[in-house]
Amino acid sequence: MATAATTLVAWTTTELAQGGRQAVAALVDFLRDRFRREPEARQVIEGLLHHPSQDAAHLLAVLLDREARRDPAFGAEFQARWVRANAAVAAGPDGVANSISGDVSGPVVQARDVHGGISFGGDK
Repeated sequence: MATAATTLVAWTTTELAQGGRQAVAALVDFLRDRFRREPEARQVIEGLLHHPSQDAAHLLAVLLDREARRDPAFGAEFQARWVRANAAVAAGPDGVANSISGDVSGPVVQARDVHGGISFGGDK
């Protein structure tokens, strides 16, 4: 949660590509909705957005960690949304982000533009 909070601070002070802005906005909207009836928690979220700092990131990390311990389903949902937002920001203006998840075995290639072939070697 500390990484997510610190990165959200960085994202609020960085010019993001459209896809990244939308993904971050969706993550922030998720948090605003989650804590809509908790003024102190909302103040932490709004503080991060309006006055990004390491202190704001720490307060958000504490809030997220506490909520994830209280409600593991929230923690899982936040993590899933965080992964999507992080991928969208990483994609940048070209809109390309590679990711691999789950059980993967054998060779894997992550590429955008390939001109020519890709070889993993022949059978022995």
